[in-house]
Amino acid sequence: MKNVLFLILTLAICLALAGSALADSVNMNGTVVNAAPRTVVTALGGTVSQVAASAGDRVQAGDTIAVLETEKVYALQDGTVRLFGEIGDSAEMVADRYGAVAYVEPACEYTISASTKTAYDLEENRIIHPGETVYIRCVNDGKNTGTGLVTAVSGTSFSVEVTSGSFENGESVYLFRTADFQTQSRIGKGSVSRQDPVAYTADGIIVRYPIKDGTAVAKGAVLFETLAGSYANRADGLNSIAAAASGIVAELSLSVGSDVASGDAVMTFYADDAMRIQATVTETDLQYFKVGDTVNVEFIYINGGDFSMTGAIEKISGVGAALSEDSDESSFTVWIIPETSEGLSYGMNAVISRISSDSE
Repeated sequence: MKNVLFLILTLAICLALAGSALADSVNMNGTVVNAAPRTVVTALGGTVSQVAASAGDRVQAGDTIAVLETEKVYALQDGTVRLFGEIGDSAEMVADRYGAVAYVEPACEYTISASTKTAYDLEENRIIHPGETVYIRCVNDGKNTGTGLVTAVSGTSFSVEVTSGSFENGESVYLFRTADFQTQSRIGKGSVSRQDPVAYTADGIIVRYPIKDGTAVAKGAVLFETLAGSYANRADGLNSIAAAASGIVAELSLSVGSDVASGDAVMTFYADDAMRIQATVTETDLQYFKVGDTVNVEFIYINGGDFSMTGAIEKISGVGAALSEDSDESSFTVWIIPETSEGLSYGMNAVISRISSDSE
């Protein structure tokens, strides 16, 4: 009887040891995948002026993927600029509140509204030419003098922009064709008034002010820049599309010269924090793997299988699929978080195995 019990105990120990060895040798085949591909949309619209990445490129958080060409608003005359609003504001809303995004107070401070009705009685004095230079002298005492440029003509009325000289708002002046103010060259009489600041506005979102408020600007200077859109959730880098995290550019639908609109999907991005190893385990072997387990991941085609790391089982599918048409056994999907994304590329194949109890 003692011999029988000894045999039974020995057999049980052998079966347990065999089961343990078998469990330690259980493995799964897996592939590096991305658990949560991100679709990147443009916050603002415009024309693509630069593309700095391609599909398959690895990028770091903050790296520029593409740059959009801004719409620029230029000064139409020399003067002093006054700016309103902030970067990221809607240009339309700023204009609704302040009348414009920018005002330029003209360097030529005064303008003259004149008429040929008081011109010296010569036919040539009644024909005024836009763009011609005229000479100005005050009516009162003749001390205030200067020059001007005819900017508009309508019938007997014409406008002159004062380009030099010192005058007062509301002052009456005579206008002449000769610098010596000869009576025969008098072409009319007018009243001096201060020029109104010129208002500048635009559509879209303000993305840049190249100049500072209150500075002098020359004709042709850029006052501010915009991009199409109605809302911006940040105030920097608005004309660029940047990587929000480290990872891989999976797909990119941007090219230089193409137009994009606010909200367009332009890129599929695989962030490193969503990198997973997706493996398949049979129904029989499912008992050996649990969520939270640490497993060994061996990449069989790198350095002859010498490249390996550990990973943690994140989740196991609760629904199985038929292993094959001829089998009643099911297979289950297992997702594993690798200890690092360094050195990994999507599509790599791996063998996942239990970490033996001796090494745990």
